[in-house]
Formats: sequence, C-alpha cells, structure tokens
Amino acid sequence: MSQQQSKSHSIKRKLVNNISAVISVILFTIFLTVDLSVDSWVEEQFNQSLTNKANYLKTLVEHDNGKVEFEFSGKFMSEYEQADASEFYQLWHGSEVFERSQSLQLYKNTQLPFLELPINESKIIDYDLPNGQSGRVLISHFVAKKDIRNTNASATINSMTLAIAAPTAELNKVLIIIDVVFILTCVIGVFGVRYLVTRIVNKGLFPLHNLNEQIKRLDITTVAQTIESDFKVEEIEPIRNELNKFITTNQQLYSNEKRLTSDIAHELKTPIAELISLSEVALKYPDDKRISDTYTSDVLSISERMKTIVNNLLLLQRSTSSIELNAQTIVLNNLLKQTINELTFKHPNIATRINNTIANNVTIIADEFSLNTILCNLIDNALFYGLTQHNIELSAVSNPKSTIISLSNKVATVLSEQQLQAIFDPLYQLDSSRTNNHRHGLGLSIVQNLCNLNGFTITASNTENNTLTFILTLPSG
Repeated sequence: MSQQQSKSHSIKRKLVNNISAVISVILFTIFLTVDLSVDSWVEEQFNQSLTNKANYLKTLVEHDNGKVEFEFSGKFMSEYEQADASEFYQLWHGSEVFERSQSLQLYKNTQLPFLELPINESKIIDYDLPNGQSGRVLISHFVAKKDIRNTNASATINSMTLAIAAPTAELNKVLIIIDVVFILTCVIGVFGVRYLVTRIVNKGLFPLHNLNEQIKRLDITTVAQTIESDFKVEEIEPIRNELNKFITTNQQLYSNEKRLTSDIAHELKTPIAELISLSEVALKYPDDKRISDTYTSDVLSISERMKTIVNNLLLLQRSTSSIELNAQTIVLNNLLKQTINELTFKHPNIATRINNTIANNVTIIADEFSLNTILCNLIDNALFYGLTQHNIELSAVSNPKSTIISLSNKVATVLSEQQLQAIFDPLYQLDSSRTNNHRHGLGLSIVQNLCNLNGFTITASNTENNTLTFILTLPSG
C-alpha cells in the first residue's frame, strides 16, 4: 500500500485548511489593495507637496519692465536657506541659470536636472540629490507673470524653468512602515482566521463527535439500545437512522445466534445422551440378549437422526450464499411430481392428500435445486402439521411479472401472530417441548434463506376455517 493510500484523511483538517485558505486569500487581497492604495496616496501626498512648493516659488517670479525678478524670502521657506539643508531649488531664465537655493552653495559645481518641457508642463523624476541622498525632482516650465502694478509692462514672454528637489528618505520610511504593518496584519490575520475557523469547525462537527461517543458506548450484547440525540441535525439524522437500523438488526442477529446455539446444543444433546445411556447399559449388561439384539439398530437410528440434524444445519448454512444458482426453464407440475416421489417414503399417503390444481402448462425460470428444496420442505411441513382428514391445496397463478404458488393446509390450532413471525427462524418449533425426534425446526429456515438467495418471497398467514397458507412468489425472468 502506498504512503498516500495509507495516510488517513480528515474532514476537519480539510475544512479548516480550505476555509482558512479561501478567507486568507480574500484578506490578503484586501490588505494588499489597501497597502497599494495607501502607498499610492502617500506618494501622491509627497508629489503634491513638491507641486505646492513649486507653485509657491513660481508665484515669486515677476516680469517688470523687461526685467525678471525673484522675490524669495527665507523667512517663509527656511528649508532652502540652511547650508546643510537637504532640499534644493534652481531657477532658469530661458536656458541660463537665474537663481539657486542657499542650500546649493556647498555644491557650486552641481546643477539640478534641466528638461525642455512645454509651457505650463511639469515632470517629476527620481534623482540622487547633491548631498548623496535619494530624492525626487519636480521640473516645471512656466512664464513669469507680469507685475500688475505696472501698466506699461513689456509684452515680452519670459520663459522660466524651475527644478525643486526633496529627499525621499522619509517617504521610503513611511512606505516601509506601511509594508511592515501590512505583513504583520496579514500574518496575524491568517493565524486569527485559522484559529476562528478551527473553533467554528469544531463546534460544527460536535454532533458528529457526539454520535461517535454514543457509538463507542453501544453494547449489542445487552438490552436493546439505539443512538438518541438531544437535538436533531439535518445532515446527521440520516446517518443516525441508518445506524439505528443496523444496530437493531445486529441485536436481533445476536439474539438469534444465542437462541440458535442453544437450540443446536439441545437438538444434539438428546441423541448424544441416548447414545451414552444405551452404551452404558450395554456395557453393564453385556450378556443381556434383549439389549444386544437391538443395540446396533438403536445406535444406527440415533446416528441417522444426528446425521439429519447436521445435514440440515449444513444446508441452512449453504442456503445463505454458497449455493451456485443455475436458472433454467422448469415445468412446475413435473417438478412437483419429482418432489412428491421424494417424500413418499416419509408420507406413504402423500398422493391422496395433495389436491394439485396447477395447470400443466405453467412454466417458470428458476434454479431447480433451490425450488425443489423449497417445495419439498413446504409440502413436508404441511403433511406433518396438517389435519390428515383434510387435503393440502396446491395452486399457482401466473402473470407477466411473477408466478404465485399457494400451499394451504388445515391445522388444529390457529397460529398466533408471534408464531407466524417466528415460524421461519432456525430451530423454531411450534412444539416447545420438542417431543418429536424427527422435527428439528430447520426446514422453513432453509426455505427462507433459499428464497432470499433467489429473489423469491415467502409469507405465512392464517386464512379462513383454521387454514395455514404459504404464498411463494417467483418473479418472471
């Protein structure tokens, strides 16, 4: 057996893993979407900050009487006035450098990037700052506004380019913090989901665990037991009902087995005791001619009874499943003649006691051995228990679906419902004292087993005028 085949499968484990995986994927997708959205929003805020500063600086550039002026005040934007500052700006008039931030004084040979852009267009690019830090630069191309106080201002267009740079270290730090929070949230969320799913699945599987505990406490050897539940679960109820049927059947089988064992012992005990008693008498009185003359025949008679019991028990066992069936076309009356001939030695007047009304053209398809054994036992039973002054009635009715054979005999005492239900049980006898040494209560059990094996049905019922009727139904085809 391979390792995969030998590995046990767990409904709980599979449910927990599948549900956890589905919810974790959903959570991961949500967290990832949120993380990307927050990252994008933080970057937009950073870029917007650069844009706002650039717009403010652009408002400080004026065109007055052909001259361009830049009215910058470090009091409002001190981040550009510190010598060790990490933010920078540079302004060009046309393609000539017009103004540089105080923070660029330490880097006289360093120029911020310059790009040719359309008027009123801007662009943000990544850039290594003059101080070696990573950063971003916003480059904007614009036209210097005219001084509104001077009505005689020249109509000359003065194109300007502004580059403003800022470090991205804080931005990157914020993004890393967001990613770390996202990862931790995902991990905690996955473990949290698995814990909650495990609790929920455990609670959902409680009825199944409860059912298992009840099964463990069952003992079919004691009084009748069934699996009961304080609350009904839609998915568990069919299983519980089928288990109760199985338990009831096995309790009945166990009870039947105990009774059958006891009855077999009783049936064999009597002839064995007779043999022992007979042998003890023969040994005690070896010269008694009366004993010696009948000893051999008595031993043979007792042995024949034991052989009959054992043969019937073996046939009962074989009739459950080990008989090989051979379906063939059978003329029913021909089979009945054969059966009657076989029973003549036990019932010499059998021919006069049976009233056969079955038509000669009635044919059936069945296993001949099984049907012969069934009819032989039914007729033998009817001849023995039926009143001798009344005939045994045999009839048959055929239709496209089945053939129904009816066998009726008058009895001295009508059977009770309990007796009718037990009549097919092994070793069951109407004579509870078992005074008859030739009847062992196995014939009708053999009939029942053979009917089950062949797909026939057999029923016993009381009909009018103290009549016991057996109905044997054989399906067509």
